[in-house]
Amino acid sequence: MQNIRAHRRDEQIQQDNADVRVSMAHFRESQSQEVRDERNRQIRLEQRQARRYVVNTRRAIDQQRQQVHRAFTSDSHLRLAFQYEPDVQYHAHSKVDIGTMDKECPHCHALKFKNEPAGLCCASGKVQLPEIETPPQPLDGLLIGTDPDSSVFLKSII
Repeated sequence: MQNIRAHRRDEQIQQDNADVRVSMAHFRESQSQEVRDERNRQIRLEQRQARRYVVNTRRAIDQQRQQVHRAFTSDSHLRLAFQYEPDVQYHAHSKVDIGTMDKECPHCHALKFKNEPAGLCCASGKVQLPEIETPPQPLDGLLIGTDPDSSVFLKSII
């Protein structure tokens, strides 16, 4: 049907549109005034509901934005992390920009954020974790992908 419609000439399109207009006019004439009034009432009700949904959605987004703004414009940012609100999307605020983890700790070589305090990961070299040992076979083969069942295993543990 889509192919047929795509390959119609302009005259055919105009004729089809005229036919539809005539058939709709006949259909409307055959309906009683009560049926038309009821259909129009139903359409207006659906439009009101759709408008109400859009307004409520925008209102909820605005309230959330205001919550975030209030959280970040409060007098003290000092202990804001201890007043965490799970409903607030902190990451959406313009003042939140933590960047990428591209700084490396000189002691333990952990990746850190740009403004993350020194010593947070290993207490400036005071804490040293032992190297992770290679797991025994067959676990090692499953983890590194040399075992035939490793793809199934790796998908299952995620």
